[in-house]
Order: sequence, then C-alpha cells, then structure tokens
Amino acid sequence: MKTMEKKMEIFIFKGHPEKVKTQTAPVFEIDNSESYMEVPFEFYLDLPEEEKAFIEGFNKYIDGDIKGSRRELAKSASKIPEAKYMFALVNITIGKFREAQLLLAGFSSDWKRFIQTWRVPVLVVPFKSGDKALYISIDETGLQALNHLLEGKSPEEIAFLLGL
Repeated sequence: MKTMEKKMEIFIFKGHPEKVKTQTAPVFEIDNSESYMEVPFEFYLDLPEEEKAFIEGFNKYIDGDIKGSRRELAKSASKIPEAKYMFALVNITIGKFREAQLLLAGFSSDWKRFIQTWRVPVLVVPFKSGDKALYISIDETGLQALNHLLEGKSPEEIAFLLGL
C-alpha cells in the first residue's frame, strides 16, 4: 500500500495557548474557515500599520493566499513577535527553510497577540507513514521542535528527541 505524502500546513487552533501543546497525534483534515483574527472595524482604523499588516497576513493565510500572507507578515515581522513567528511558519510550509531560520535565530516569544485573540498557529508536519503528524505549537517544546526541523531532522526524529 502506497501512502500519499502530505505537505506541512498551519492549523489555527481556537483556544487558550496553554492548552495547545506540541505533540504527535493522528493526522486529521484541517479547516481554518472559522479562525480569522477578528478586530472591530472602528478599532482597526486606529491601529498602527504593522498591527494591520499582522492581522491581514494572518487572515490571508487562512484564506489560502500564501503570497499575500507573506507580503503582509513581512511588513510587521520586525515589530511584532507573533508576526515574525507566523511569517517563519508560512516560510516553512512553502519550503523556504533558510528564511525561517533567519527569522527564528535568537527568537524569544512574547505571545500577547495569540493569547489575546486565542488563535494559536500550530505547524502540522506529517510523518512519512501519512497516518501521524508532529503538531508544533507555540510552547517551549515547539520552539525546540522548530529548530530541529530547520536543521533538517524528520518529524519522527524530532518526536523521538523530544520524547513525544
């Protein structure tokens, strides 16, 4: 039986970040249709440009507009840690590992935005078998997993190294 290789995707988990742990689990179909980052229009108008770009980039990813997402997230990545993280994840999903490595070099998290909006991006890295995946969240283990992934380790190796 031949397994179809799945690509990496970002699943937007709706819930408090403390409940979203890096783990291995069965693969499931991802539908991010209800995970937009909502901001009331009158509040949105007064936001700084980098905040608007972050929200736009996040929502464009959910819409499947990867090019638009990267463009908007790039505008905010130098000022908003969550935008830098999301920009790195988007780069990983399209195979731009070097760009992601540069973004995450010396990265330290300050998750104000994801905690405020309870929209947690989880990088889903399928195993070769196709039935399981490594779900990389924004916890400390997740940052370690991302570093291993960017070093070229497989999701199976990462799960073993991190005891998942």
